[in-house]
Amino acid sequence: MTDTLSPELLARYADARLPRYTSYPTAPHFSPDVGEAQYRFWLASLPATDASLYLHIPFCRAMCWYCGCHTTVAAREAPVLRYLECLRQEIDLVARYAGSLLSVRHVHFGAAPRP
Repeated sequence: MTDTLSPELLARYADARLPRYTSYPTAPHFSPDVGEAQYRFWLASLPATDASLYLHIPFCRAMCWYCGCHTTVAAREAPVLRYLECLRQEIDLVARYAGSLLSVRHVHFGAAPRP
């Protein structure tokens, strides 16, 4: 693999719309001053739209060096299972306040592959 991308590859994707995985609202909008009521308001204010979801699982079986995401190597399943339960609760809450506005078309999971 080379350190540079070929001009052909760059030209192929130069004008393409590609997914950008981020939070909504984006991270700079969050602070200790943002509470539940503000977050509910933001969710209820979303325009009706199709959505793609990226669900990051911040636990890996081994550390890799290509991922830029926040992650922790988990030696036990308990923290992962607790996180998955919290994620399920968060999905339920977001669906309650923005569910009729969003039509989820794609779900992408981020997690490290098994070694």
